[in-house]
Amino acid sequence: LTDDSDGEGGEDTMGSRGSFTAAVVGVAAALKGVDMIIGGQCVNVFCAIRPPGHHAGREVRAMKAISNGFCLLNAAASAALYATAPRSEGGLGLKRVCVIDFDVHHGNGTQDILCSTQDSRFLYVSLHAGGAHINGYEDPGESDDGLYRHSLGTSKNEGIYPGRCGDTSPHEGVLNIPLGHKITTAAIRQALVTQVAPAVDKFSPELVILSAGFDAHENDPLGMGGLTAEDFGHITEVACQMAFKSCSGRVLSVLEGGYGVPCCVPQRENL
Repeated sequence: LTDDSDGEGGEDTMGSRGSFTAAVVGVAAALKGVDMIIGGQCVNVFCAIRPPGHHAGREVRAMKAISNGFCLLNAAASAALYATAPRSEGGLGLKRVCVIDFDVHHGNGTQDILCSTQDSRFLYVSLHAGGAHINGYEDPGESDDGLYRHSLGTSKNEGIYPGRCGDTSPHEGVLNIPLGHKITTAAIRQALVTQVAPAVDKFSPELVILSAGFDAHENDPLGMGGLTAEDFGHITEVACQMAFKSCSGRVLSVLEGGYGVPCCVPQRENL
């Protein structure tokens, strides 16, 4: 972020003079949102923040990723930690928080921070592009520095960022659901019903946090998704229904990926 930095976040993670301040403000917004929800001022909060955060882990390049994927600080993970910290330490004292991540990329940073080992306070769920048949196991493709060479986009000859860390679930506190090369409406809706809802119901969280990435939109320049605005609305509605069952509808939504201006333009038939 500065001229004298080592640039260890990777070539895709750069910034300007105000980038770190923006990231800090994003975390603060998420914490304020948790305060408002748990304090009874509102039931749902959406944090429209930049830069995104779910690739930012305990250290840069979490879980051997090639870069930090545009992310500086992890607002969703910070909100989960704050919500579950004891009141004696300045937190809110919740016992269980579920993070549901529907960005097109796996949230390696969030998994690294909250679930590197099983922690009964957290359930991390991720629906993302990827899979063992894409990222490969027989030829791991590791370089001498141990980093997985996967790009933010996808092609026939390379894996999907951040790599194999999202292809499997290491323990009961993580539910990783890779959905192939390109996320489709049918695949994500089926996963929500058959896999996500039962897991969340069993966990019974006191707060649901959405890492809301919109880069699986059909018009996003990454080209890794086929979803529409209606699909994202459905995902959020289903998540809210899960929250109503376990925690009176408490949902904090934090903006993650999504980079296509055409995605924001209303279709003529809806005007």
